[in-house]
Amino acid sequence: MATPYAAATADGELLEWLAGGVTQVLLDSTQTEGRLAMFRSAAPAGAASPAHVHTWEDEILVLLRGSATLWVGDRRHELGTGAVAFLPHGVPHAYRITAESDLLLLTTPGGLENFVHDAGAADNGQIILGPPSCPDDFLPDYPGALDLPPYVAGGDQHETLEWFDGALVRILLDQKRTGGRFSMGRSTFPAGSASPVYVHGKEDEAIVLLRGSAIYWVGEHRYDVSAGDVVLVPRGVSTAHRMTADTEILVVTTPGGLEELFRQAGRDVSQPRPDGWRISFDTLVRAAAATGQTILAAPLQADEAISARLVAA
Repeated sequence: MATPYAAATADGELLEWLAGGVTQVLLDSTQTEGRLAMFRSAAPAGAASPAHVHTWEDEILVLLRGSATLWVGDRRHELGTGAVAFLPHGVPHAYRITAESDLLLLTTPGGLENFVHDAGAADNGQIILGPPSCPDDFLPDYPGALDLPPYVAGGDQHETLEWFDGALVRILLDQKRTGGRFSMGRSTFPAGSASPVYVHGKEDEAIVLLRGSAIYWVGEHRYDVSAGDVVLVPRGVSTAHRMTADTEILVVTTPGGLEELFRQAGRDVSQPRPDGWRISFDTLVRAAAATGQTILAAPLQADEAISARLVAA
């Protein structure tokens, strides 16, 4: 089982990258038992990747800020803030940054950090197909077989659910899109909102704070985190959180499926809101049990800790 982990944004390893950009390694394979790696990149306008293929990893790109052109197979996509792309291993792709951008990149399984460190493709399961693409280019053919189609969505195309304690959950990628390999959500919480104490039965959870601040309890550990920090919650370990400011987070779980908890208990905001609608604690407990999660206790106050009897529940 992976070990609980948290890191401040200042602790992440920084690497100079394409066209003067900077990539920060948020999580690597050693911290996730090889299940995923996570990076955050600041990229100037004009930065571009070569056309390439990952032979081992599926790649996920989230454009937190800025704009980019993304080539995926025989299609070209113009991405703006909030866009997400799922790029299964074996699909040729490339990107060019068209305005200064902040990107979050993930790969599953992990290991791409070795390529980022070495800037060498062949020894790390990557195949370079050609130089960076220009606006009217098409990608070179690659005779690989795909077991999943790629998926690209704009920032306004994500399913959004009203959630517990005033939160909004946006489902960026669900297990149907990723073949069950992982799920990804982006959520906003008002200051003071808090989760119950709970345990994931099958998923590891990685959280990146995009803005705000929070307390995360993971087993016997307490982490006071702020924008840019990352928290890793292994499956089978008791956890809870309390937001100490208006906060936005991005969450990845591996394998996928956690979105079904939000769908069962939450409310689709594209539908009319019933008078007095809310998620009761009992509703949350039932939805958790139906989706492989366990609710252990009510939300914690800021000066509390997960009790010893719940740490390894």
